[in-house]
Amino acid sequence: MRVLPRLLGFGLLGLLASLLMLTSCEATRTRERSDPTREAQRLTDEAAARAARSRQIAQVNEAGPPTFKMGQAVLAAAFIRQFGDGTVVDKVLVRPSPSAPKEKATYYLIGLGLRDGHYRAMALPLRDTGNGALLLTPDAERYVLTGSGCPTCFFDFEGSRIIGSSCGDNSGGNSCSFQILNENNLFPLR
Repeated sequence: MRVLPRLLGFGLLGLLASLLMLTSCEATRTRERSDPTREAQRLTDEAAARAARSRQIAQVNEAGPPTFKMGQAVLAAAFIRQFGDGTVVDKVLVRPSPSAPKEKATYYLIGLGLRDGHYRAMALPLRDTGNGALLLTPDAERYVLTGSGCPTCFFDFEGSRIIGSSCGDNSGGNSCSFQILNENNLFPLR
């Protein structure tokens, strides 16, 4: 009869030791997650990775329009790949948003073309580095316009953000559809 209480005691002692180890491991994980130094390092690493995947598209000059740092033919081919539906892009622009005078303009890389005779356009916001370099990041959203009977569609802005579209000729049921898509792979990682 003395064996049973001892086995029960060892079992309880083992259970208690397991619980203590489990809670100490969980406390360590919680402490690691809430460590501001680790969080700052993680954010720095993410920013560095994003910068490494970014491509400089243009340079903003103090006087005059932005100058392309990549060939427009290369950009047109990248837009054709990004559309992926037979759209032929024949014009590529870098334009600032028509923002309010007090706001800093956001620059957009815009590809214009046609698919089966319908107007198509895609705009991607560019990140200004502060020294005039305009970068395209893979996490930049895509704004896509498709005309239905509309000869020319336009992006509508609120401040420096694209919020919709409008048709240059709304007569006879002409319209423009507008989509916002997450991320882009204009220049896929190799």
